[in-house]
Amino acid sequence: METTIFNVNTLSANQALELKNWLASMPGVDDVAIDVGGSKVTVIYDPATTDRGSLRTSMASVGVLLQ
Repeated sequence: METTIFNVNTLSANQALELKNWLASMPGVDDVAIDVGGSKVTVIYDPATTDRGSLRTSMASVGVLLQ
């Protein structure tokens, strides 16, 4: 497992919950934690199944702006 932390645009609590559910449903994603106040998304994933680029693309596709 690998852990990646993304800096993101400001998210509301609802957006954070939707993003967490979206990422958690991706194959290979083991855990997702979102720090709304710090604008950070932490993802633990299996690098054999997904990668940082796929996670970035997926977040961008749902409107999350990465910093």
